Amino acid sequence: MSIKDVAKIAGVSASTVSRVVNGGMDSAASLDTQKKIWDAVQQVGYSPNQHARSLKKPAGAQMSPRQEIDCVYARKAGPYLDPFFTTLMHAAEVEAFKYGYFLRYYYSVEDIKADSFKRANSDVSSALVLGRPNPDTLDILRKSYKNIVFSGLNELDGDVDQVICSGYKAAGICVDYLVSLGHEKICYMGETTNEQRYKGYCDAMQKLKLSAPDCYVIDTPFTPTGGYDAVNALMSRKTDFTAIFCANDISAVGALKALKEHKLKVPRDISLIGINDMESVRYLDPMLTTIHVPLEEMGKMAAKILIDRIEGGHRLAARVEIPSTLKCRESCSPVKKTTRNASEKS
Repeated sequence: MSIKDVAKIAGVSASTVSRVVNGGMDSAASLDTQKKIWDAVQQVGYSPNQHARSLKKPAGAQMSPRQEIDCVYARKAGPYLDPFFTTLMHAAEVEAFKYGYFLRYYYSVEDIKADSFKRANSDVSSALVLGRPNPDTLDILRKSYKNIVFSGLNELDGDVDQVICSGYKAAGICVDYLVSLGHEKICYMGETTNEQRYKGYCDAMQKLKLSAPDCYVIDTPFTPTGGYDAVNALMSRKTDFTAIFCANDISAVGALKALKEHKLKVPRDISLIGINDMESVRYLDPMLTTIHVPLEEMGKMAAKILIDRIEGGHRLAARVEIPSTLKCRESCSPVKKTTRNASEKS
């Protein structure tokens, strides 16, 4: 297949495809157009220009033939896939493509565990794993793939390449920031089992000698519905709280909607903070205060480490941690001295 085939399917010019795919020029097209181009690349199985690839390799380096890499989503909640993972995957896909590697097949953990599951190409020996696989899932992946790199917010135990942005540290930053604004009654919304964001929340609250009773914690999926239902659960408990820490942005979107339905204003009545810094949260009203997770850097680094592993560049497990940063926007404010029980306002 040629670059013209990709251009025809994506509905753009061949030169635009070339700038995005072979030249790595993301500025050559809008994000929507880039997605169409990469979807078309997957559909036709287009291979990168060999000469362009050689220019990106060190002098004297040997070119390896194009290889396929599987992508495994370990954190897919039913039919819902957090944009966190699609952004991370896209960054890895673009970087891998520069070196002649192709992310073509995508699976969820549910797919892999199914008795009838068969990989589309059983010859693929390498996988990019996104999300938090439990030990059993990791064992299954090890049996299926020779080379694995994991990327996400939870550090994995064991001998595996990984690129992380510490969810534990991000949670601590969230709690510290809310406390700096005078908040002490801080709720947690998100998953709790084997989840480092939850552990980070608990440890930060304990370190600051603050109470974190069970009524402050809502174990809920990382989805908009999860955040929405969690706020309703808080209100039904008549919990006295002044701030909510959502373990990801997408659940904060649902939480914000529920708070508004209960006639609670953010941040006047309740402060709200998330993790990820999805592009869409900058357009919420109010704009969400959140932790910026550098997904582009994580995806690029994950692809490089996996390719280095495939090509024999390293044998010991590599662990790269990329730092996060707090993005202060409009959804958090100092606690009011006379704050009433939030449930009494609804």
